[in-house]
Amino acid sequence: MIPGTSLQARAMRPQKNDYGKWSVEELRRAESVADTFLQENDARIRENFEAKLHALDELVTGLGQRRLTLDERLDCYARIAEVSGALAEDARGFFGLASEPVVARLLANVDRGAR
Repeated sequence: MIPGTSLQARAMRPQKNDYGKWSVEELRRAESVADTFLQENDARIRENFEAKLHALDELVTGLGQRRLTLDERLDCYARIAEVSGALAEDARGFFGLASEPVVARLLANVDRGAR
């Protein structure tokens, strides 16, 4: 696994911004910055996901390879939960990075059109 990637995804994700106060230009700029970040870090992001998937595969495969004690099995389940949670958190973070300003801009356009 790549240490710190979940933290990087969280750090890049907008922090509960009130996009209702942003201009359409600011929202477009946020989209552009997010797009650039995701494109420039595509390989590293993909490697991060692949590493987590590999770890999950090893853990799941390990469940069936030998007889495990209850403690070993519980530890394996806990590790599966931890890795899958980190995978989901990263996916949500990268998705939110770009989708939140996009959705906010679309809503702003709808609101302006309704006036």
